[in-house]
Amino acid sequence: AVVSTQNTESSGINAEYGRQCCRSIRIGKMLVRHEQEDLNKPAKVIYAKLPPDVAERNVLLMYPLMNSGGTIHQSIRELKKNHVSEDRITICTLFVTPDSVTKVLDDFPRVRILTTEVNDDCALHFGERYFGTDK
Repeated sequence: AVVSTQNTESSGINAEYGRQCCRSIRIGKMLVRHEQEDLNKPAKVIYAKLPPDVAERNVLLMYPLMNSGGTIHQSIRELKKNHVSEDRITICTLFVTPDSVTKVLDDFPRVRILTTEVNDDCALHFGERYFGTDK
């Protein structure tokens, strides 16, 4: 299954591309909200639609930029509430910070992370430009 995670400020990664390359793939979606007034509060999953058999599938959790790890952290919690084992979850992301990797793997050590780059300067402006919110 491919689960596309998005926050309320972004449009998310289009998981339909996965369906184009593999017709049997199941698509799920999650919407995660951060409190803009208090960024220290944990993110909340406000919408989740997952395939009914998600617990029996390997899950690609897609999110473009893992800066703090909060969105992914809450997304993994939601998957676990739906009985998905950690060792069936692979996070697919473009960029991560060392802190976000530590945060996620400290709480979910059997999750895998696939990324293009680990960098302290995981620029927030990348996300703003990518999603067109840098106006």
